[in-house]
Amino acid sequence: MSVTRFISSKLDFSAGNGRMGRKSNAIARFSVSISFIVMILSLAVVDGFKVEIRSKLTGFMGSALLTQPGISPIDEQYFFSENLSYINAIDSLCGASSIRGAAYRSGLVKTDDQIEGLHFKGVEGWEGDINDVKISASISKKTGLKVGDKMTVYFIGDEVKVRRFTVSGIFDSQLDEIDNNFAFVDIRQIRRVNEWPEDAVSSLEIYFPQEADMDEMTHMLTELVALRSSDSDAPLVVNSVKHFYPHLFDWLSLLDLNVMMILILMVAVAGFNMISAVLIILFEKTSMIGLLKSIGMTTFQVGKVFLMYSASLVGKGLVIGNVIGIALCLLQKHTHLIRLESKNYFVDFVPISLDFWQIAALDIAAFVLIVLIVSLSTGFISKVSPEKTLKAE
Repeated sequence: MSVTRFISSKLDFSAGNGRMGRKSNAIARFSVSISFIVMILSLAVVDGFKVEIRSKLTGFMGSALLTQPGISPIDEQYFFSENLSYINAIDSLCGASSIRGAAYRSGLVKTDDQIEGLHFKGVEGWEGDINDVKISASISKKTGLKVGDKMTVYFIGDEVKVRRFTVSGIFDSQLDEIDNNFAFVDIRQIRRVNEWPEDAVSSLEIYFPQEADMDEMTHMLTELVALRSSDSDAPLVVNSVKHFYPHLFDWLSLLDLNVMMILILMVAVAGFNMISAVLIILFEKTSMIGLLKSIGMTTFQVGKVFLMYSASLVGKGLVIGNVIGIALCLLQKHTHLIRLESKNYFVDFVPISLDFWQIAALDIAAFVLIVLIVSLSTGFISKVSPEKTLKAE
């Protein structure tokens, strides 16, 4: 063990530590612990929001969509064949978890005392009867329709077409754009109402794995479509779900900015509290600093002693903060103890997503930055004169 490490390891337990020094050490550890708790919670909550909202949106319309140029993905007038020549290449190149066609038609839901306009989304792989429909909790509340009830829908075009559906399920995405505007049916129903061929779709939805980079995958898909399209394929463009719901992703980007400010603030608070603690210790240990210099230790070596001691304080605070922070995250993740207003936050509880590699990176970066900040205080050591301190002693 080096001399500097030995002295720093004994510094905390030496009899010379004053009462003020012990209090400042406790405050410094507490400050560092609180800072790491706040940083871990901030990262976990923002990542939780990203996972929840992305999952809701991609579950509704995929990670990326193939549509006709200039045509909305929910358009009910124009269609294209889903039997594209490059459809099998999408999975092998982009790692898509699934590819699903969708067809849309707007209609009016008529009940005894209520008329509600909805977009009916026809989905492939429909589970249930062809005459089933799934509506949102908000539409159920407005119309009074419940599971098992019959729902009359009027599709208005050149002629009015009436269909009778049975409510087979009620969903709650907690996103008003979906809940207030869409219902789900078998795609065969929409093709019949629209009088489309059996392979016709309004859009093709491509689903990427949750951990995939959406922008990168969308770019790869765009290149694939451009290179593999044949004359028999409909001209299509690729857009990620971000293109259709930019306000939600902008909100998530704003959360990222807020978290960055919190991280900077917490590192600064912990760093400057540590500086206060170290300065108090330096003042108490002035005579020891003079003695170490008098026996031949350089200013750098003496500074290293106190810097290593400071690093041990930061390390203790880091461990305590990690244990408490991760424990609080796990508690919220499994109990949903803290609730939210879904109208404002798009979820009804504080979401948590723990990425332990990200936390480890945060720990290392914050530890290094705090120690660097503390190193500023060791400049005091260069001003300590052995002659004066030993004479005064």
